[in-house]
Amino acid sequence: MISQSAWCRRHVVPVAKEAGLVPDGKQFRLFGERGDCAVLELQTHRVDPQRETFFARVSIVPLPERAWVHRQHWQQAKDQLPSSGSGMLQWELSPPDAVALEPQGGMDVTGLWAYSPDIDPVVCAEELTRILRDLTFPQMRRFLDRDVLLAEMKQRSAGLRHRRPPGWAQVLLNVDRVAPAALEPLLDEVETDYPVADEFIAWAREQAADWSRSS
Repeated sequence: MISQSAWCRRHVVPVAKEAGLVPDGKQFRLFGERGDCAVLELQTHRVDPQRETFFARVSIVPLPERAWVHRQHWQQAKDQLPSSGSGMLQWELSPPDAVALEPQGGMDVTGLWAYSPDIDPVVCAEELTRILRDLTFPQMRRFLDRDVLLAEMKQRSAGLRHRRPPGWAQVLLNVDRVAPAALEPLLDEVETDYPVADEFIAWAREQAADWSRSS
């Protein structure tokens, strides 16, 4: 049976490149403005030695989100490529029934894609690339627009994982594109019932000043 790495190179890489994504193993990045990035990752999750199984996850990673997460060593981290684990917004691609791993022994395997001797690898690839072309790549590109992303972080659609509260997201998506004075009203809307809220507000003020000086 073809390995996931070889399967990915054969079926997914050409489709991703065609759409403008940059392959890096089983991660694919679409770069936007201001250092923002959308990441697609095919994440191996082995639960059955007879099958190749994986999750397909997308993360939208604005540059200020990474700067905040890695604030203690940002000078070293800023040159690293973003990963799917560091997104502000995330979702997983649900496999059609024909290429989804069936429940096994009470184990929750919802969302696992699979191919095996009884699940044709080509069919699995066709289903995944169809979803990527028709839905995922356009959605990744759309959420690289910060205004669109901010609207989503506020309305919080079902099926998507929102990893920042709306007020925090609003600050992060504006901290490097508004003047420090214009950031102050946004800081008033930051949810403060978090242990590091004061640190976040102080960090945002400092970042806004730094970005303003460098622009």
